[in-house]
Amino acid sequence: MTIEEIYEKWPLKEKNKKASVDMWNSMAESFGEHGSPGFEDDRFLQILQKHNMLREDSMVLDVGCGTGKYTLAIATRCREITGIDFSPAMIDIAKQKAAEQNITNAVFQCADWHELDLKEAGWERKFDLVIAHNTPAVQSAGTFEKLSLASRGWCVLSKPTRRTDPVSDEIRKLIGIHEKHESSDLDIIYAFALLWQQGRLPHLDYEQQLWEMKKTPEQAYGLYINRMKTYRDLSPDEEEKIKQYLQSIAKDGLVHEDVNTTVTTIYWHV
Repeated sequence: MTIEEIYEKWPLKEKNKKASVDMWNSMAESFGEHGSPGFEDDRFLQILQKHNMLREDSMVLDVGCGTGKYTLAIATRCREITGIDFSPAMIDIAKQKAAEQNITNAVFQCADWHELDLKEAGWERKFDLVIAHNTPAVQSAGTFEKLSLASRGWCVLSKPTRRTDPVSDEIRKLIGIHEKHESSDLDIIYAFALLWQQGRLPHLDYEQQLWEMKKTPEQAYGLYINRMKTYRDLSPDEEEKIKQYLQSIAKDGLVHEDVNTTVTTIYWHV
């Protein structure tokens, strides 16, 4: 594929932005319960360490930072790190965590990577390292290319691939949605192809993961109904079908979902 063909095959799909923001806002509290990972046992952080991507004077950008899980872990190894996310609830929790941990070199900003103008923000070639870990912020050739444009050193992108979501998959069947956004198999293929055509030599890493998710019915409604709305608008009858299905599978007052995925990390030097 040529670069032009990759851009044609990997466009930014129109989504219901409000539903996306609502979905991630509904997940912020549960995401915030997770502490920051450590360099001694986290595969993603070990990649950064192994390839000397972080120095004391490094400027780092975390795209789609969520509640700051990786932002705050990396802050201990760099001069300054900026985390951005389009979910206000996620950013609020990230700021709160930074204050609680007395981390002063982490800056958090509510911003949509899809719409962010790098030149206007003064972010072109500003960062020594740009990361995007398991985030939908990067989902097209254009949003992927912005990672390289913001970097003067390394870029690292992780995506959940070969992913199965038993509850989400069943809900999609229930209301007749045939496409699947959750697994990012094609994103990795297009990302590699684009870098290869640009003359770069991207590296790949794979890690099998199991995510055990537990939510109250109310939390589950917010997640799954808004997730389906990122595909298309739902009728009242379809929303009711989803609610009834979630109620039917709840055990001990919680909706359980075990998500199996291979987290694929692609990293390259600009």
